[in-house]
Amino acid sequence: MTIVERRFFSDIAKLSGEKAILVLHGARQTGKSTTLHWWLAAEEKKGRDTFYMDLEDPAALAICESGVAEFLRYMQATGHDTSRLSLALDEVQYLSDPSRFLKLLFDGYGDRIRIAASGSSSFAIKSKFKESLAGRTIPIELFGLDFSEHCRFIGEKRDFSVDWPQSLESATAPIFRDFAETGAYPGLAATIDRSVKARRIRQIIQTYIQSDVRELGKVRYPDRFEALLKILADQTGSLVNVVELGISLKMARATVEEYLFLLEQTYVIRRLRPFAASVRTELTKMPKLYFEDNGVLAMEKHFEFGPLDGPLFENAIFGELRKRFGMERLRFWRTTTGNEVDFILDEGKAAIEVKLRSRASDCANLLRFGQHYGTRKLVLCGMERPASLPGGVEFIYPWHLADALG
Repeated sequence: MTIVERRFFSDIAKLSGEKAILVLHGARQTGKSTTLHWWLAAEEKKGRDTFYMDLEDPAALAICESGVAEFLRYMQATGHDTSRLSLALDEVQYLSDPSRFLKLLFDGYGDRIRIAASGSSSFAIKSKFKESLAGRTIPIELFGLDFSEHCRFIGEKRDFSVDWPQSLESATAPIFRDFAETGAYPGLAATIDRSVKARRIRQIIQTYIQSDVRELGKVRYPDRFEALLKILADQTGSLVNVVELGISLKMARATVEEYLFLLEQTYVIRRLRPFAASVRTELTKMPKLYFEDNGVLAMEKHFEFGPLDGPLFENAIFGELRKRFGMERLRFWRTTTGNEVDFILDEGKAAIEVKLRSRASDCANLLRFGQHYGTRKLVLCGMERPASLPGGVEFIYPWHLADALG
């Protein structure tokens, strides 16, 4: 298996020596199985015996369900050295009681057996873990590709840490445009035929979002759940008003909140909190909504890929920032009079306005924010560089944004 380097591999390598279970979670098709195989290959280079188990396989599942003692007997009978074993358990949520199995295995043999496990979502793992694994696990979130990873996957070599000539900026623009239009699933990065890629993403939506997620969350109103997804796709980048959603869908506010929580925990959507002067104000204001993958967003909106528009572009920038910096460092700014800046990083240290076709006039709210909060890093991000910019604002192409803010 040829494995292309992901940004987070180095983080996992640093954690591998820790006495703890590595738990990978994220949406389906984001590379969890590949990451487990990469981890096993790295462990094998250290002289350790390795074993991979896919618990979607009924035979593998039955071995683990028989208990830790039987599992260890099986490993020894098949020639594995349990005194120096590195074990990868894929889709661990299929176990009836994964927390108990992992706890007994780790507590009894953690000094000899290193364990990495994956689950399809944090919700799936939490709902199946009946016993506490506090102090025994290191959670690692996996997402779709960021743009630099996408370039590696399709064989386009780029060094984003150095200045580029304009010719390379121009050559990169259509690559980013295609990435933003079709999404970040690793297994589809090299798929050139857009109709094939669209069909695969629709299959992911049907089998995972519309089926697995609904079953996982015990969704009571599947038709309204699907209608909610469509509405959310049309409101990408906008404020989420739970009361209005409830009225539109004829659902109680608590049910809407429940479905939004489920969609977040299963890596379909993400709510971005506002930047505010106090935590209390921040928590009482409405969040904005984004999709975790642009391909899924495009399919939910149009059932096919279309040309890059403003909401799709803003969603792609959200993805780049979210993957690099995490949700806790990211906010947006909006006043009661409607002044808004798309993204605020690190409690106001940087402000980013996103416009597909950017102009100097798009900087007005950036300047207002900078004057009010003393922010010096004011960024206009777009696909086209304006002829001029007001003082204090810099233009950055989207493929350089995360590194420039780094």
